[in-house]
Amino acid sequence: MIALIIMITSAFSYTQYAQRIPKNKLSGKQQYLTRVLRDNINNPQYTQGFAFLNEDTILESTGLYKQSGIHYINLKNVNTLQNQYNLDGQFFGEGCDIINNKVYQLTWLEKKIFVYEKEDLQYIGQIDLPQKIKEGWGLTHRLFNEETQILISDGTGYIHILNENFQVLKSVLIFQGLTPVNYLNELEYANGILYANEYLKSYILAIDLDEGKVLAKYDFSELVYEAKRPDGCLNGIAFNQQTQTFWITGKNWPFIQEVKLF
Repeated sequence: MIALIIMITSAFSYTQYAQRIPKNKLSGKQQYLTRVLRDNINNPQYTQGFAFLNEDTILESTGLYKQSGIHYINLKNVNTLQNQYNLDGQFFGEGCDIINNKVYQLTWLEKKIFVYEKEDLQYIGQIDLPQKIKEGWGLTHRLFNEETQILISDGTGYIHILNENFQVLKSVLIFQGLTPVNYLNELEYANGILYANEYLKSYILAIDLDEGKVLAKYDFSELVYEAKRPDGCLNGIAFNQQTQTFWITGKNWPFIQEVKLF
């Protein structure tokens, strides 16, 4: 695999990638860029959600009962967790996102959304997921007709579209060709395209949400193999708006990999 395996280099020099690729031009190919190593022996993180706060700081939600939490990491020092907040042991953390200057974190079977201050992750309160959503899995958002829409996956092939009050507007079943997909998990919305992984699979799907169809499939089996984690499926997708690149990782992975998707 061609990759720059560097603790941290000029990770943010990729402004040449700022062009947007039309939906019908996605090829399913990727380019590996910077890699940042993590200490998953002494500081393991069961990644469930991933989203950029700013150019070099990522919001990370982690799972497992009695181990779930939320924190920031800086790509220049990924083993130091910033503003860490630990969930009560009865909650299993899932996807997370930063929406309108607040941080939101899903929980799995408990179907709660925890709300935090963006600056320091101070706990604000919680929201119940609508009954229609089976479980809390992935979370992201988009601007649609000048309004914020919340996008949630629940372990099925549906993406649920909610308004800012977390009321379901509609649910879209996603197809790859004529076949519905399943187990949609971690979500990231970027440049009009929804990116999602399928649970326990080694690829990321690019999805046209309005058409309900997969546009491209990115195979990261090479990275999954290198991670050497039997429990470590690909489960973190964060888009850096400044560099127009993605940083991806998985549960207890020993690295975070920057990639350009074509």
